[in-house]
Amino acid sequence: MYSRLDDCHRPHYITLYVDDLLIISPDLAEIECIISGLEQCYGVKHLGPAEYILGIQIRRLDNGSIALSQERYIMDVLARFHFDTTTRGTTVPMTPGLSLTTIPGQGTKRIRSWYLQAIGSLLYISLGTRPDIAFAISYLACFANNPGHHHWIAVKHVLCYLRATYRDELLYARGSARITGVAGYSDANWGACVDTLVSTMGYVFYIAGSAVSWSSKRQTQVADSTTNAEYLALSHAGKEGIYLSQLLEELHVKPVAPAHIFTDNEAAAAVARDPVRVSGTQHIRLCEHFVCDMVNRGNISLSHVGTNNMVTDIFTKALGPKVFLTHCYALGLRTQHPRLQSDSHSRGGGGGGCENESTLSSPGQPRPARTPTRASPTDQDLGARHLPSAPATLPTPASGLNPESGDSPV
Repeated sequence: MYSRLDDCHRPHYITLYVDDLLIISPDLAEIECIISGLEQCYGVKHLGPAEYILGIQIRRLDNGSIALSQERYIMDVLARFHFDTTTRGTTVPMTPGLSLTTIPGQGTKRIRSWYLQAIGSLLYISLGTRPDIAFAISYLACFANNPGHHHWIAVKHVLCYLRATYRDELLYARGSARITGVAGYSDANWGACVDTLVSTMGYVFYIAGSAVSWSSKRQTQVADSTTNAEYLALSHAGKEGIYLSQLLEELHVKPVAPAHIFTDNEAAAAVARDPVRVSGTQHIRLCEHFVCDMVNRGNISLSHVGTNNMVTDIFTKALGPKVFLTHCYALGLRTQHPRLQSDSHSRGGGGGGCENESTLSSPGQPRPARTPTRASPTDQDLGARHLPSAPATLPTPASGLNPESGDSPV
């Protein structure tokens, strides 16, 4: 990315990826001047206002907001794995309570090939505009070395979810608020991995009220308490918060406040402020005390938030439909998908069901077309950005997918 300020202190940006350029400027004349110079030197082709770049569709709303989606890319992925986008899929990307393990020698070369292809495509989707599938893909990617039939069914569950939500968009609402810095949420699920007992951590960062960065990742060591797991998650999130603050400075947007991180674990926040006064932290590796150093330097500030309002739960565990939808809205995702249908609990036990979810046909005759069950979100639906309160309790966890109910994937 290249940036500069003109004589009027207005910022102008050029982003470059291989041979694709995106020019951003408040002055159309400046954009035309840049394009003219590039055409003379390199023979570039002007494609007009940005509508599709790197698999991401850009839609401008009448109220000045911007909605990003990967509808076309998702449809291509679904077609590759023979999923019909007109049929109803699942209500969540992963069934709550689903627990998979690594069993050596259980998979075949064919399953592994399809599994790796699917995980690679789904990772790109989760990193682009779909933070709602980040946990599911991060979890399933851990079994990429030796996937079996159980793991493949879980991947198909994610594909069924995308089949129902392929038109979902990530909203960046236009507002009058000045950018003062970055704010994020950090959380950890202690001992989540059945095989290794390591914890899962996640974060999400907002700039001007819109989600710009998120992560779902397993920790590299076993934490001996929830405090240590949350503290390691804070350090992980703190590094991203510092990076985003520095990125704003490079974009000529000087943050007036330190990166702010919310956590629901007061003990972890106390360790970050003064680890010497908190017992049981002497064994933590030096590099994991990054957040403590940044807090003491004033580059990061911490606040407590209630567990019910911890949006990062969506990156550390599989949630039921109601809580999942609440967090999706908090992330800025807008959808017309009826996730809270009354029959969602009868199809998959709270996680929704996917028609023929245990069957994936090889290339052959197409499946019969069916009537679409969802419409494209309207500008009115996408324009109003609100953060609904999370329910006080989570729905009852559902039983996992039944791996014995279907055939092999190919």
